[in-house]
Amino acid sequence: MLISKEVKKPGYKLFGDHREKIRDGLGELKVIYTDLDGTLYNDRGCIIKDREGKYYFKAVRLLEDIEKKGLKIVIVSGRDKYQLKYHSQVIGISDYIAELGAEAVYNDGKDVHITFDNGRHIHDLTYGSRELEKIIDLMNKNFPGKIESRMEWSRYRSFNAVFFGEIDLDYGNEILKKAGYDGLEFVDNGISRLVKLDLDVEKLHIYNLMPEGVNKASGVRFDRESRGLEIENCIALGDSPEDLKMAGEVKYFFLMKNALEQREAIEKELASHDNVYLTGEIMNKGWYEVMSFLLG
Repeated sequence: MLISKEVKKPGYKLFGDHREKIRDGLGELKVIYTDLDGTLYNDRGCIIKDREGKYYFKAVRLLEDIEKKGLKIVIVSGRDKYQLKYHSQVIGISDYIAELGAEAVYNDGKDVHITFDNGRHIHDLTYGSRELEKIIDLMNKNFPGKIESRMEWSRYRSFNAVFFGEIDLDYGNEILKKAGYDGLEFVDNGISRLVKLDLDVEKLHIYNLMPEGVNKASGVRFDRESRGLEIENCIALGDSPEDLKMAGEVKYFFLMKNALEQREAIEKELASHDNVYLTGEIMNKGWYEVMSFLLG
């Protein structure tokens, strides 16, 4: 475990120190926006095991209590809508926001809405596109052994592509723009152990190649406004710099403690928000920590 038990750094508000303030300030909670990997799940995509691979059922057991209270859980993930349909069916959730905010999906996949002005998105990142092939080659050339994407990972995606690795993200985006791919950007969707790759990296990150301006915050905004809800009716939970962007669209955002493995990126995004609270536990244990308190 790379995370210390105590967090004293200025700027972090610990959830355990502000519980009653949060309860008093929340108002009428209606929707819970949650990331999956590293948040509701562990970092290997499992909801019933913890970071160490030991069985852990407390988080999944809360799903029944959440439903009984009439609260709606909406998954917000970088996964595509077909992957999320499977995941949502397994845990009994009907609505989800896919591809890092690009698509909002309702009624178990029956209704799909694009959340942004797709007419202004001129790049083709779909499966088999020549443009995506060129970008993959470009990144491999500039970051040999540090990043990887495979065409099959984009087979069912509509608007973005997935890369795994560890690179200087600012430099990567600079390379992208110099090569003429204006309107696209790489974003960091967190650290993961979902795949095993032969890369020379310390921590394996999930990078999404996205249309600029499309993110989890824009997806949450689309969903919240579609439901006619105010910010005060919503909370969100996550563990990555991209997840943190949701803080601007909800009353409170709860950051899983494992996010501190990306301190620099987290602190950069954290500076934009004052409603973020850091859990004392990691991944699905941190999720349980927050939700069990709010349901209590």
